[in-house]
Amino acid sequence: MRKFLLILFLLVCPLTVFAQEETSIPLEQLILQQHFTQKELERTLTLIKAEETRTYGEIARIDLDLQRQKLVIEAMQRHAGEVARAYYTGERANLLTLLLNAENFNEFLLMFDFIQILYEHDIKRLEAFQAERTKLTALQADKQGRLTLLRDTRQKYEAQLAEMLAIQAEKEKNVQKLDDPTTVEALMDHLIADWEKRGLPAFQTFFGMLAKVMVQVPELATPDRIQSDGLFSHTLTIKQDEFNQFLITKDELFKQSHFSFEDNKLTVDGTYDHMQLRLVGEYELVSPSQLKFHITELAFDGFALPPSTIEEMEKTYDLGFYPELISPNIQVEGITMLNEELKLQLKLNLPFGFGKK
Repeated sequence: MRKFLLILFLLVCPLTVFAQEETSIPLEQLILQQHFTQKELERTLTLIKAEETRTYGEIARIDLDLQRQKLVIEAMQRHAGEVARAYYTGERANLLTLLLNAENFNEFLLMFDFIQILYEHDIKRLEAFQAERTKLTALQADKQGRLTLLRDTRQKYEAQLAEMLAIQAEKEKNVQKLDDPTTVEALMDHLIADWEKRGLPAFQTFFGMLAKVMVQVPELATPDRIQSDGLFSHTLTIKQDEFNQFLITKDELFKQSHFSFEDNKLTVDGTYDHMQLRLVGEYELVSPSQLKFHITELAFDGFALPPSTIEEMEKTYDLGFYPELISPNIQVEGITMLNEELKLQLKLNLPFGFGKK
């Protein structure tokens, strides 16, 4: 239905609206993209606002905990002060004198047990007081962290709001250029309804399944795919076709998609529920034990999703690679995706310092 409306629009639309260079995007397509971006930004603005509200609630809860903690410390401070004064004024030293002046061994043992219990009690009171002070410090640090998060969230919200309003204004200018905007407005409404009803859930399903399967990728680290470059250095090579077949064996969802390794990028093109999905990303070597996946491009039926949606997907679904899943002693030194092959440069670190440079 969506494609039928688009074809119908192109047939009835006056040729004057295409008075642009042949290499440029048709005005109607540009308007649809702008509308799509605007609505996605509005959706993520709602998510940011919810996060901001949640953070305000967390700060309020921490404030209550801080008030209670200060009351606890004030109560315990008196007891801790009494213990400190007892040692400062020599009261505990006087007990040692009584111990030394015991008239017999039984009296010495009784006095010794009493002093030991008293000292242990003093230590517990002081340790409890210190623990509560540590808890107070942790709460204060937690509150400061939430305040920083709140500030960053507000800045993010304001920046994205400004971006959304700018795109909306540009879209409205472009709509005014059309002789008859009725058809494109109908397409705009249909596009957003289709994205919200089918597109977004499809992306969430696809990413959720892919995140689960990526944890199982170390199964491909079989001896026939590993080449030794020395005693402790090895290269794991996974061919593009092998990777696609591996995904299909894990879930039939991947039968309609194709993963390719080129130009050090992972590109995914596929269909899901009659929709076109496109994903482009690259791996970053964060540490020898983690490869983080960064999405650089995300598209739904040819419409690019904004950075806010990409960030949301990255935050929600972990598509990273963890070499310790192959072996606790394995580390990654590099990764390449060229000529339909994914190559991981691995280093073997054995216990007791073996394998270390």
